[in-house]
Parts: sequence; C-alpha cells; structure tokens
Amino acid sequence: MNTSLTAKTILCFGDSNTWGQKPDKAGRYPANVRWTGVLQDTLGKGYAIIEEGLSSRTTDVDYSNKPGRNGKTYLEPCLDTHRPLDLVILMLGSNDLKIEFNRSAQQIAEALRGLVYLVQEKTKQNGTVSPVMLVSPIYIDDTAPRFAEFYTGTYEHSAVSRSRQLADEIKRVAEEMNCGFIDASLVARPGDDGIHFSEASHPALGTVIASSVKAILATNNLAFVRRETTYSTFQIE
Repeated sequence: MNTSLTAKTILCFGDSNTWGQKPDKAGRYPANVRWTGVLQDTLGKGYAIIEEGLSSRTTDVDYSNKPGRNGKTYLEPCLDTHRPLDLVILMLGSNDLKIEFNRSAQQIAEALRGLVYLVQEKTKQNGTVSPVMLVSPIYIDDTAPRFAEFYTGTYEHSAVSRSRQLADEIKRVAEEMNCGFIDASLVARPGDDGIHFSEASHPALGTVIASSVKAILATNNLAFVRRETTYSTFQIE
C-alpha cells in the first residue's frame, strides 16, 4: 500500500492479462514484471496503483458455469471500495470473444461504453468525475504453439479477426466518451498460448501507459494516444 497522502490513485481493472497469467498456465508473472507493477515502479511514490485483474473477466456478461466474472457487476462495488480515484484504466474484451458469448467487436466496445458510464456515475463529485483510459486488448493468435491445446472449443477462428477489429471500435467509444485510449497490440503480443502476454510485453505496455498517465494527470487533458503512434523503442520478444 502506498501511504503517501498526496499520491494519485489509479485503478487498473482488467482480466487475466492484468492479473499476470503466464502463457504456459504456470501461475502469474511476479509483481515487478506485470504491467501494473511496472506502471507503479515507473510512476513512483507519487502514484498508488490498484491492480484489479481477474482471469476470465468479461465486460458485462455472465458465464453459464463460471460465476463472479461479470466485469460490470464487480466494477460497481470496486469503485466504492477504492474511491476517491484519480484515474480508472479499463482493459477488457478478450474474454467476450469466446464462443460462449459470440460478440462482435462493436458489441464489446458498446459494453465498455456502459462501464465508462458506470465509472462516471460512481465517481461523480463536486461536478467532476474520474477520468477513464480505455486500453484495447492484444490480438489473439490462433497460430501460437499451444493455442489449440488450451483453447479448442473456447475460441473459434473468427475470434482472431474480431480481436483485430477491437481497437478501432474501442477508440471510437473513447473519443465519444472523452476517454484516453491506448492500443495494447502496438507494444504487446501473446506468448505461446496466443492469448496471454509474453513476458517482455508487460514492461513494454506498463511503460507506455505510465507516459500517458503522466500526461493526463499533469494537464487534466484526455488527449488520445493514437493508434498510429509507433513505439519503436520497445523490443517485444
């Protein structure tokens, strides 16, 4: 816990790629490797990062046999638990692409819009609301060595193309809702299972998000981090 009375509090709300799942299913990456940990280390003691990642979390839909993964249901009490919040970062959508839900990229983006509305409603105070940054997920790679082993029957081939459509749809919602935006696929990619971040991707994304967080909170300006930006300084292995 960061006990600084002046630290800016940032809630990072996501799925297994925020929790830090390793692609080989052998647990999670250490705290200093996960993008949230890198975000904390990069920003320093003036910021308090709250890591709220949960494997299989969706935007706003329920599984038939896996309770507690509906992101919208969990987000509301989560916002109450951690308020006041200076920024909310949402990175969800990959699990919505599963066969069970059969959602289009547009439907997933609209579900995220609902989460932004929820943040705005729950954080409203003295005429202001906590700013939101939307991070679109990485692309699914069904050619990865262990994808079929882990995800046959969970994701169909169309999930790959739909995952590549998410950034445009989520960026549209971000612009319409005055949110910050980052396309994670520009700096991060999956490991051998085709779904979860490679180890090198965590620090790459954490560093990019840290730069955007500083810009947003220093100026109160939710200027968008455009998809076209090239992060050539990061070497993803």
